[in-house]
Amino acid sequence: MKDVVFSFDHRIRYFGFLDNRGGMMISELHHKDSSLHHPEEQLVRDLTFFKGAMSSWALYFGHVKYSVVVHESFKIVMIPVDSGLVIVTTEASFPIQGIESISEKVKEEIAAFGKL
Repeated sequence: MKDVVFSFDHRIRYFGFLDNRGGMMISELHHKDSSLHHPEEQLVRDLTFFKGAMSSWALYFGHVKYSVVVHESFKIVMIPVDSGLVIVTTEASFPIQGIESISEKVKEEIAAFGKL
């Protein structure tokens, strides 16, 4: 799955998967450069809150297709799936229209292969 997401666009920075039990199953930067600070390191620690919030909001507003947080330096995409939460970060220049395509691709892959 991560390879499919990374091949989608060169501006995709990170792919992660947080399973429903709260454990990080996959966490990988696309372009590893040890000399740079990667905000994804902090992001992974904080995502349990967002995962819980999306679950409770779904009770009132319906199923969450995806959630996007846009910062000056990058975008965070959170895609709830049956088994957990897919996390993708992109460069700030990644078009917001492409996020829907990433979400659809993730869900197509899961449907085709049954899980991550």
